[in-house]
Amino acid sequence: MARAILAPVVLERPEDIAVALLMQDAELRIGSDGAERVLAAARARAEAEPSLLSLLLAARVEPDAPAALALARRAVLAQPESPWGHYAEAFSSARLGDWVGAQRANARALELDSGHRAAARLEAAILARAGRNREAIVALRAWLAAVENDPHFAGDARVLARLDLVQLLVLVREDAAALDELARLPEAGGQALRRACLEAAALQGVGRPDEALAAARRGQSADATSLVPLIQEALLQQYHRKDPTAAADLWRKLLATEESRAGLGALLDSVRARIALERGAAEGE
Repeated sequence: MARAILAPVVLERPEDIAVALLMQDAELRIGSDGAERVLAAARARAEAEPSLLSLLLAARVEPDAPAALALARRAVLAQPESPWGHYAEAFSSARLGDWVGAQRANARALELDSGHRAAARLEAAILARAGRNREAIVALRAWLAAVENDPHFAGDARVLARLDLVQLLVLVREDAAALDELARLPEAGGQALRRACLEAAALQGVGRPDEALAAARRGQSADATSLVPLIQEALLQQYHRKDPTAAADLWRKLLATEESRAGLGALLDSVRARIALERGAAEGE
């Protein structure tokens, strides 16, 4: 449907980058092999016709992060005065964990076009990464207001941005404001787990532990494999509802997952659970 609507617009405006990005997104959603087809076509076009647009489209879908950065840098060379190439370089640098390079390239994109919305969104992420949370909050609020009715940005992009905003508000302990932002969200779809966990944290912050517990349990329903809602419920039971028995049961459940889960995150979670369980046992002696 989206592809059919966009096709005549692409023919009319073949060099419009924003329209080309929307078309690429539409192509990615067609069929089970959409990503493979789009990637192969983008690589072939960039090789045959290394223009700013073709290089951007190739960099955007390239799964190999160093290769994507190389394509983005070629896009900068193809048209240095365009903010899009610098933005693509910034985004690719961020993918590689080079946040200094990302900030430098993104600043150049915004210097060339202060209203570049993709670069403005990335700037908020860069600020948050640097721990400049309040500046990131201001940047995200400005971005959300700017793209509220912009068809170039899909609804899921706005959902993700608002969830990022909520997370930052929780981090700076503006929990009431975080709840206000959550109330403005439509159904979070694939972000149901994250939404529930953030809601639980904000409700806990404003002193509503029973509602926080309900939100944590919604998170468990959204993804039974995630440890975060279980940890939230255990902490709420132990420190807010003052129910050490219920908390101990939850910590034991968390520890039982240790054998079947891999990775540093799961290890750290199990260590926290073990410490809390041992403290609870000591307090009961």
